[in-house]
Amino acid sequence: MSDHHIILIVDDDKLILNTLKQQFESWSMDVLPAATPQAAKEYLAKATPDLVILDLLLTESDGSAGILDFMQSDARLAKVPVIVLTNLDKPELKEMLLSRGVIKEYLTKGSLDLDELHRKVWSYVEPAGHGQA
Repeated sequence: MSDHHIILIVDDDKLILNTLKQQFESWSMDVLPAATPQAAKEYLAKATPDLVILDLLLTESDGSAGILDFMQSDARLAKVPVIVLTNLDKPELKEMLLSRGVIKEYLTKGSLDLDELHRKVWSYVEPAGHGQA
């Protein structure tokens, strides 16, 4: 198992952002919390996270699309897995994003189970038998 995994969490809901930050830190992961697309891009300009958790409904500027475009335009970031965590329960949007290959998972906040999220995150950051249950 590698030392610490870096997870970028982008959500403009401070309660969700703080809850996820505390949860991931309890799993011994380093968390970069971003409440705005600009903050997310500033983190991405300096660090290469192992995984990005992204809310689709960001109220400021170019929102989640700008973050995804920023990542795709940089070879260093283009392969970083992205898990969408959103209130937007739109099957057609989910299908379109997953089919483009940029998004690895599309999870709805209302049905979120933190244990399930933990398993999904570990499956991307430690794909070869991570030993975390």
